[in-house]
Amino acid sequence: MIKATFKNIGPVRDANLELGDLTIIAGQNNTGKTYLVYTLYGFLRMWQESLPWFLQAGLPRRVHEKMKTIREHLQETGKAIVGLEQYRKIRKRIVKETSSLFASHLLGKMFSSPDGEFANACFSLSGLPSDLGLSSAEHGGEIAVDGGTRGKMRVKLSYSSDSPDKVLFSLANLDNVRISSADVEEGLTFLFLAATAGLLPRSFILSAERFGISLFYKELDFTKNRLVEELQNLSNEKRFDPFRFLAEQSARYAKPIKDNIDFTRSLADIQKHRGPLASSKPHTVDNMMGGRYKATRDDIRFISRRRKENRFDIPLHLASSSARGVSDLYFYRKHIARPGQLLIIDEPESHLSPGNQILMARLLVSCVNSGLKVLVTTHSDYFIKEINNLIMLHGDFAGKDQFLQKNKKDYTEDDHLDPDVVRAYTCRDGGLHHCEVDAAGIDMPVFDDAIDRINKVAMELSLLRTSE
Repeated sequence: MIKATFKNIGPVRDANLELGDLTIIAGQNNTGKTYLVYTLYGFLRMWQESLPWFLQAGLPRRVHEKMKTIREHLQETGKAIVGLEQYRKIRKRIVKETSSLFASHLLGKMFSSPDGEFANACFSLSGLPSDLGLSSAEHGGEIAVDGGTRGKMRVKLSYSSDSPDKVLFSLANLDNVRISSADVEEGLTFLFLAATAGLLPRSFILSAERFGISLFYKELDFTKNRLVEELQNLSNEKRFDPFRFLAEQSARYAKPIKDNIDFTRSLADIQKHRGPLASSKPHTVDNMMGGRYKATRDDIRFISRRRKENRFDIPLHLASSSARGVSDLYFYRKHIARPGQLLIIDEPESHLSPGNQILMARLLVSCVNSGLKVLVTTHSDYFIKEINNLIMLHGDFAGKDQFLQKNKKDYTEDDHLDPDVVRAYTCRDGGLHHCEVDAAGIDMPVFDDAIDRINKVAMELSLLRTSE
């Protein structure tokens, strides 16, 4: 089970998070929920996009002693056999060091914040699966990387089911020239990084700013084109610094927001491919919103399911905020989502009516039951109560069939959630506080306390008015 530790990140002083198949973080405003999910998202995305950066940042030096024996054997004989436990210890060290490098060098860039904003921040990840990170490893698998500064080489990690407690490293000198210790060490490090990346879930995020992206992404592209024109006009001026000019003129976006913008820009291409969860049932975005979405090179449109005179086909920027807010979820689930990925949604209930907040809970549980991992932040009592209903529907119990028959318009036999795969937290006092989850649902006092207070006030006022 993947675990993350956060320290001194925004309002968060010290927080520990364990990911389940469904992970829920609730809490008051400005307690740090978004900081937590943005940080985790940024770290996971970095593993998919920035592995070469770690080599430039000196990661091989940080893990040099752990890999020294492997490197020496590779240079001497071209092979090195390593026990699984030693392999996992090296991988654990590499994850620790990359977490540290991320917090000290990349976290501020990920938030697009001023230098020094996260000077004291710490982040660490642990609890990776015990797999090797090799494709089809249980039947024998391998992964290889090419590298070397003086000549080509190939460092390969392989596994055989005939020796389940060992892995084999091999080195091929493709150019038949001397390969330095530094080259081998760099190749080994990148091999460990690539294998570890195979164990981390690919992540997709719907940020809290998603409602405005469909409105403004064209204007953002227009602004970018204007910047290019200005650079061309000014490039001949003396002492002109184009990088400083870009920094001064460009808007500052955190990486999750930038990735949302890039996703929206690419929808016309994304929708050409149909993902494996496209037809997963029972709940879909189009059922919840009463319509479907279509992306072209020029526009994104929302098309209702109504017939004849009540039917409409409108640009997304003219649709309701709720339709805009779930459009990316529609395209992601239909065209991108695959089992094992991590879907992160900041406040999935935003701009949704209470009825649609309930439907959103069912939709996300159906995503979990289809193999996705889901992490949400929420302020919605309706959302949590429906999650609890779906937890109570898990397993067999007397009267379940009668309940499903009576409520067949709302629930099917697939509408249930195993409480063992749920992790829930409240964010307060600079940290995360674990909420108990059992067969009756999630014990989340942050909502119960607020509801009790407002009910108490209503009761008191009602008694005062009736006593006149």
